[in-house]
Order: sequence, then structure tokens, then C-alpha cells
Amino acid sequence: MRKKWKRAQEAVSDKKIAIAAVAAFLLSLAPILYLAGYARPSGDDYGYSVYTHAAWLDTHSVVEALKAAAYTVKEMYLSWNGDWCTVFLFSLMPEAFVPYSYWTAPYFMVGVTVLGTTVFLYYVIVKIVGCSWEYAVILDALTLFASFQFIPSTAIGMYWYVGAMHYMVPHAVALLALTFGFRYYKTRKIRNIAYASLCMFMVGGSSYFSSLLVFMAYAAMMLLFFRKRKDVFYLLIPFSIGAAGFVVQCVSPGNRTRAGEAFGFHVSDAVATVAQSLWQGITVNGEYIKEKTLIYVIFLLCAVFGWAGLLKRKSSFRFRYPLLFVGFMYGVYSAMFAPAIYAAVDVSRGPETMVYLTFLLAVLFSILYVEGWAIEKLKESGKGRFCEILLDVAQYRAKVGAVALLAAAALTFFCRNSLMHCVDKQVFDYVSSGQAEDFRKQIASQMEILLDDSVKEAYLVPINDEQGPLMHMPVTEDEEAFTNWVVKRFYRKDKVVMAPKQ
Repeated sequence: MRKKWKRAQEAVSDKKIAIAAVAAFLLSLAPILYLAGYARPSGDDYGYSVYTHAAWLDTHSVVEALKAAAYTVKEMYLSWNGDWCTVFLFSLMPEAFVPYSYWTAPYFMVGVTVLGTTVFLYYVIVKIVGCSWEYAVILDALTLFASFQFIPSTAIGMYWYVGAMHYMVPHAVALLALTFGFRYYKTRKIRNIAYASLCMFMVGGSSYFSSLLVFMAYAAMMLLFFRKRKDVFYLLIPFSIGAAGFVVQCVSPGNRTRAGEAFGFHVSDAVATVAQSLWQGITVNGEYIKEKTLIYVIFLLCAVFGWAGLLKRKSSFRFRYPLLFVGFMYGVYSAMFAPAIYAAVDVSRGPETMVYLTFLLAVLFSILYVEGWAIEKLKESGKGRFCEILLDVAQYRAKVGAVALLAAAALTFFCRNSLMHCVDKQVFDYVSSGQAEDFRKQIASQMEILLDDSVKEAYLVPINDEQGPLMHMPVTEDEEAFTNWVVKRFYRKDKVVMAPKQ
């Protein structure tokens, strides 16, 4: 029996596990991407792209559409929203150019998130830590699975163009900015500063959360390594570009209009925000334990494969200060609460989503760093049967890894109720109930009217209130409502209103 078990373990190579992990993750994406076909623009999607849609209809010129997008940035900057980069992207909503093309938005958002996360994790785990690519792939697949399946807002994550463009895309670009910053420090190649600067140009004009993430990482690098490497201060170039864009959006007159006269920087509020953010990090982690229990099973899997990968790593990177590193990771995670706490206004679930995605990365890196430190300490002692098992890859896989995987399987069974809240289950319920198809038919009926240029007063059929994972702000019976107004402008109608429900 032992021989069979040993042969079975030998047959399951790191490469095969990596392939299986990727296949499982891609399979988990299938329902998410399937539902993309039901996603529809609404509310802000129409509002931000009114001018680009009009320019495209009148000229079919890309240049004129881009000019209209720039005009949208100017108007919003002065009246409502200082996020100049993402506002520009908001105005390029797919259906401003092609009707029924909104399904491409979820594909794009998923693709960008996967790209940013994968490039970042691969560089850190393979190029810096020194693990083999197979372990980077496994850990990446686990992290992305947790990212999509337990994301706080499916609208922000995938199905709402404006929401995802404002949060998910800057998050992915911020991870690329971090990657280029790390690459510069490791290779000394100045082109990485140029790439990082391009990324920070976008990040600085978009999400506060993504800006904070990069600012904290770059500042830590410069503070820690300036004695050893004076050229680390080249990171000030992308840092300054991002900071300039950040300041430009912060001083927008539109922000004061949106947030009220109290908007601005106050030292006392900043100090209170830091304290509240650190406490919020603890309370939200407690909520995750209750509501997203399975992500801790995923963390266990990350620890199992992470240890095996660290045993095989080839790098001079040392894990010297585990407490300091974990503390810094907690600080980065907690900092994601700061913008919403400081603003003290009602916010969408975008901030909650950014907190969650940062939490996943912070925990993953904390696990790997502490494990790396533990392995170094065990190698220094080098004595005892238990130490031998933990430091030998074959023995670890057979006597520790296998048991940990069985424990993970058992925990998944006992915590299976958490699976009822995963995104794939939400999609399945929404589609199998017939609500998704009902929504599609009702939207098609509305679009038939909205796309008919001969109809100037559009009376739309009501839609069901059950939208599942989708995001839709329906036209209402109030002709002066925001959604009615932006839909009217987008489709060039004299009137848009929802017909009374029968």
C-alpha cells in the first residue's frame, strides 16, 4: 500500500498540479463569462458616454469621439468627478459605438484583473522569492479563484462598466506598476521606470485605493534600501507622476460639489482615519471568517503549496523580519479603508471590493514570508526527525502536505454553506430560475424602442427587480429621474419613462 501511495505521489508532479489548478480556475470562470451576455449598460454608463456616443453617431470618427471623451473629462472635473483618467475611460463605454456590445465589458474586466494579478504574483514568487513557475501558477490560480468567487460586488468586479473601470482596472494597473518598480530594483534597467511611470500616470488619475497601494510600497522600498542603493530614488519619478495626478484629482471643483463644503484635508481627521482604519482591519477580518470561511481554506492550500515551493526555491532573498513584514502587510490592507472613512460619505461597494482584493494579497505574502523565515530557522537548527520531514520535499509532501490537503477537503465539506454564496452559485441560481432570460427579453423590448429613431417619446416596458449578480439601474416612472435623463440624452429622445406596471 505504501508503495502504491508513493508511486501515486511521484506521478502527481508540480507541473500537473499547476495545470490542474489553472484548469479549475478557468472552469470557475465559465459561468461568470456566460452571464456577460446578459449584462446591460445603465445609469452612469449612459451618463458618462453621452458625448462620445453623439460624436460617433454624427461622424463615425475615432478622433471626434476622443475629443468628446476629453470634453466629458473637463465637464465632470468642474462639476462632479475629479478622476480624470477613469472618467475618460468611462466615456468609451462599448455601446457608445456598437449596440449590444456591452457583453465585452465583463470579458475585459476579468481579463485585465487576471493579467495584472498574474504578472505581479509571477514576478514576486519566481523572480524575487525564487520559487519555480509551477508554484507561482498554483498560488495565482488559488488567489484568483478567491478573488472572483467571493468578491463583495459582482457589479464592481465584472458586470458594471463604470464601476469596474473605476476600481478593477486601476487595481490591475497598480499591480503592474509595482511589478515594474520591483523589476527596476532587481535589474537596474531604467526602462522599467518608464513603464512604471506610464502605469502611475493612469493610477494617479483614477482610484484613491490603487494610488495608496503603490505609494506605500514605493515609499517602503526607498526607505528600506536607500542606504544600500542610492539609485532606488529613481522610483521617485513614477511616484511623483502618480502623486501629481492624485493631487490634480483631489483639488477638482467637482469633488467639492459631490462631497460638500467640508471636503478637504484636515490633520485631525487624518489621524482619526488612521486609527479607525487599523481597527476596521480587525473587525472586517472577523466578518470574513464568518461570511467567507472558505477563503481561509484557500489560505491553508496556499500555505501547503507555498512551503513546498519555498523548499525548492533558488534565490538569495532572505526572510529576516517576519513581524515587521506582517505588520506592514496589515498596514497596507488597513489603508484601503482610509479613503471611505476619511470622506465620511455613502460609498458604493467598490471600496469594500478593493479592501477584499488587497486583503487576499496581503495574507498570501504574509504566509510566504513567515514560511520562508521558518524554513531558514529550521535549516539553521538542522536537527530532529520533525525538522527533517519539514525540510525534505518528498517527506513533506507525503507526511505533511497530504494530511493538510485532506484537512482542507474536510474543512471545505464542513464549510460547504459558504459555497452557496460563491459567484458561480449566484449565476447558476439566476440563470436556472429563468430570471436572467426574463431580464434579457424585457431589455430587448426596451432596446427596440430606444434604437428606433422614429420614436421620440419612449415608454418602456417594466423589468423584473431580480438582477442576481448583474447591475442595472432601471428607468423609472419619474421622467425627471437621473436614469431617465441620461437614457433620454444618450438615445436622443424627447422623453423616456417606464410604463406603469399592470
